[in-house]
Amino acid sequence: EQYKACVAAGGCTDTSVSFDPVFCNYALEGRENHPMNCVDWQQSKDYCEWAQKSLPTEAQWEKAARGTDGRKYPWGNTPAVSCSHVVMQENGSGCGENRTWEVGSKPNGISPYGAYDMIGNVWEWTADWYSESYYAQAPESDPLGPTNENGDFLYRVLRGGSWDSGGTENLRSSGRNGRTPAYRYSLIGFRCSQ
Repeated sequence: EQYKACVAAGGCTDTSVSFDPVFCNYALEGRENHPMNCVDWQQSKDYCEWAQKSLPTEAQWEKAARGTDGRKYPWGNTPAVSCSHVVMQENGSGCGENRTWEVGSKPNGISPYGAYDMIGNVWEWTADWYSESYYAQAPESDPLGPTNENGDFLYRVLRGGSWDSGGTENLRSSGRNGRTPAYRYSLIGFRCSQ
């Protein structure tokens, strides 16, 4: 619903003509409070800027998920093995619903900062370029991600896992992935930082 307001104001592009109309929330009635998905990196960035916010850096995203005590998951150190904490692959994708859920449907998975759905529901774009080796040389405080002055990096960072993720590798605060900025898929969405 909020993304539709951005489209109406001219700040975002319409995503209703989609490659995946069954799973893309923008055009589906009854999904107004679901996470926006099927958006590429630029569309996510455009929305956040329209809302006078920004895409979080990877470090900001991870701190929002982990808190300051280094927990492995937003709720603590016990992995998500069922849908009690996250929208994930259990009894089928999306906890058996084969789709995203409304934002905040899993209060057991809330982060120390009160952020819902940091894990599961949709992978979330961050501002950073993806580099497997960046954190070996990054500053310990507030790393801003690698620069891409030479065009060395092809992917932007995704965090959090999705409604189609299972196991614990992607469904943890430190789980990360990368995709080309133009990539759009029903498992990918975003959140903005203040």
